[in-house]
Amino acid sequence: MTKVTRGALGSAIVLGLLAACGGSKEATGGAPDSVVTVPAVPTVTLAAVAPNSFSGTLPCADCSGVATTVALFPDTTFRLREEYQGKGGAPVVSMGRWTHDGTTLTLDGLGRAVKFAVQGEDTLRLLDQGGKPIAGSAPVTLVRADSMNTLREPVTYTGTFTYLADAPTFRECGSGQTYSVVMSGAYKTVERAYTAAKLPPGSGQQVEVTARFTPRPETMAGPKERDVIEFVKYVGPAANPDCR
Repeated sequence: MTKVTRGALGSAIVLGLLAACGGSKEATGGAPDSVVTVPAVPTVTLAAVAPNSFSGTLPCADCSGVATTVALFPDTTFRLREEYQGKGGAPVVSMGRWTHDGTTLTLDGLGRAVKFAVQGEDTLRLLDQGGKPIAGSAPVTLVRADSMNTLREPVTYTGTFTYLADAPTFRECGSGQTYSVVMSGAYKTVERAYTAAKLPPGSGQQVEVTARFTPRPETMAGPKERDVIEFVKYVGPAANPDCR
C-alpha cells in the first residue's frame, strides 16, 4: 500500500495554497500558472486485505462473546469461524464472498452479510447492518494474524457434487466456488449416493457433507495454491435454494 509521509503531504498542501493565493498571471497579462495537483488520500488496496486472516472477539446478544476468525483469500472467498463463548457446542465455520470498496469490507454468505471498516492494514472494525459504527464499549475489532490461518478443520458444508470423467468436484453453496475433490476419506460413500440417484451424465447432486480443505496434492492437476476438499462424512442429500 502506498504511504504518504507527513512531509510530502504538507508540501503538497503548501503548493496548493500558494497556487490558490497567488492568483492567475493570465488575468494580469503574465504567463499562466502551472497546474498544481494535490495527491489524493491513499486507500487500502486489495493486496492489503487478502490473503490474510483476522481474529478477535465480537459482541454476542446471549453469550459472553463470539471468538471469531476470518480468512480472506485472493479469489474473493472467505472462511469464517465463530465460537460462541459460554454456550458450549462446536465452532461454526461458513463460507462466502468478500467485497472491498476501499474503506468497507463486506462478507456475503448464505443468508447474511457482515460489514467491517478497514483500518489500516491490521484491523477490521465491526459495523452495524447499515454500515455504521457500533456504539458502546463491547469489543468490535479483529486483528490481522502474523501468519495466515486457512481454517482447514472438518466442518459441515452444503454444495453440489459432480462426477465426470474421473474428475469429481464440489461447488460450495456459500461462495459458489468449485473445488476439486480428493478420492479419500468418505469420498466413495458420496460417489455411491450420487450413482444411486441415477442423474443424467454431468449433472450435479446437492449434498451435505462434513469436509475439510487441504493443500492440493503434488499428483493432482490444477493450480497448486488452490485448496482441494476432502470428504470426512456423508451427511445426506440437501436442497438449499439459496446456493450460489
